[in-house]
Order: sequence, then C-alpha cells, then structure tokens
Amino acid sequence: MAPKKRRLLAGKHKKKSKITSRKSNRRGAKRRSRSIGDKITGAYRTVVDTIKDTDRLRNKLEPPATSETE
Repeated sequence: MAPKKRRLLAGKHKKKSKITSRKSNRRGAKRRSRSIGDKITGAYRTVVDTIKDTDRLRNKLEPPATSETE
C-alpha cells in the first residue's frame, strides 16, 4: 500500500515570487532628469491631445453635419 500524502494546513500556501515590471529601476540606475524643453513639450502634447479627444467625443455625440435650427 502506498504511503498517504501529507495535507497542507488551510493557512499555509506556497509562496509566490514577485514579478517586477520595471527592470530599469534597479539599484544603481538613475533616472534622467527632464529638461525645461522636455517639460514644455510634454505639456503642449497633453493640451493638444485633450483638445483632439474632446473634439472626437463631441463628434461622436453629435455628428458635425447636423446643426440646431431654432
């Protein structure tokens, strides 16, 4: 007859390994500081994208060919 397998207690679980998504942020790796030009470019792109997204949403709710006549 084969020996019985020991059951794990309810509170014990196998330890899961941590998965890190950022490999560049390890010890010793320094993040490059952003210059003023990079900050201005990023802010400008954010504003342009916001305006385009707002326009796209407005056209989705009401197509541009329709107009209100009252």
